[in-house]
Amino acid sequence: MRDMTEDVLIKKDIEPKTLESLKKAKQKFEEVFGDSKNAIGITAPTGLMILGDHTHYNDGILLSTSLNSYTTVILRKRKDYEIKIYNAINGTSREFNFFEIPAETDVYFKYVVGIVRLLKADNLINRGFEALFVNDAPDCIGLGKFSSIQIAFLCAFRKAFRLNTDGLLNYVHKNELELLGKISNVAQHYTIRNSKKNKFYFIDLRTLQEKQYNYNSEYDVVILDTRNKIIDSLSICNERIEECEIGVKGLRLYIWGIKNLRDVNLEFLLRHIHMLPRRIFNRILYNVRERIRVEEAIEALKKKDYRAFGKIVSQSHWSLSADYELSDDTCDFIVRNSENIDCVYGSKMISCSQYRSAFQLVRKECAADYIDHITKLYYEKFKKELIAYRFQPAEGMREYTSKDLEKI
Repeated sequence: MRDMTEDVLIKKDIEPKTLESLKKAKQKFEEVFGDSKNAIGITAPTGLMILGDHTHYNDGILLSTSLNSYTTVILRKRKDYEIKIYNAINGTSREFNFFEIPAETDVYFKYVVGIVRLLKADNLINRGFEALFVNDAPDCIGLGKFSSIQIAFLCAFRKAFRLNTDGLLNYVHKNELELLGKISNVAQHYTIRNSKKNKFYFIDLRTLQEKQYNYNSEYDVVILDTRNKIIDSLSICNERIEECEIGVKGLRLYIWGIKNLRDVNLEFLLRHIHMLPRRIFNRILYNVRERIRVEEAIEALKKKDYRAFGKIVSQSHWSLSADYELSDDTCDFIVRNSENIDCVYGSKMISCSQYRSAFQLVRKECAADYIDHITKLYYEKFKKELIAYRFQPAEGMREYTSKDLEKI
């Protein structure tokens, strides 16, 4: 006789890893809150920017993917005004009244509480709830992890409180603007919600046109985490935004009517190299060339020329390193020693993470050997261990009804 969990797996086409996460989250929810009757479930993958990062505040065009590392939220609406949230990542919890939402500084709860506060302010939620969340992504992925948590909660609220979906995703951006500043990247949000399995997700942030391109499933996404913490990483990234805004103001003296760097072409910029301070010029140069790189990468994907695509990914890293000055010796070392390995077709630092890290697109059959090789080289150079993770591009956000959870 077939197990009922198999029926759910077939019906929803749930990956085994996702199903296991749901089962564990449901069990913990029942342990914390007594039972899971009338609860709903959400899974949201973790977002990873591939190309176009740091162009999003200039109406950029971006290419990203969702990784099969998920936020799982189990949530149930209450009849009273009590709010109870359990963080299964580290076993911490919060309890407060709907009418007295406290300030929050915890790295996880501040994102969740911020969403609650925004929805309450617009009268979209009017009761308490109890919820459990967990995310198994490493911290070095950065903003993609925390966007995943917010989107999972937002979708849980939509389901539990029967909210209209129009414009709902904007609440994640509003929340991040308050907590992070302009580095909040809405391309991450669309990716996590809409991406398809084994696809790269493309979005034009000026027109919101979106497309999905095939990912070569023969490759894994290997993330290498140095565990080197970046001091004040948010300030560094927001400083780059300010520098680009200064550059736009300067270029408006020579180009009438430009809105932002999306309106600047490379030929014009190079002709005006002496009109801007060198540092400001370099920031703009990265943005303008990164837009070109995304366009070239899309053409490579259309032709299934993954080698050409990978070279563009590595070029993006070196521009982030030289023109945007966001990398360091450790990430440069990883990329330099990865990009010439035959089974690696792209290597690049992860932007706006609190830890120095890089992702690589590596052929599956040699991923283990690659990890062994690069970690040995890294240790010989820096006398520190690298932590390696392997992922695949995943399906976007998914909902599970109370009936679905009953069968798990």
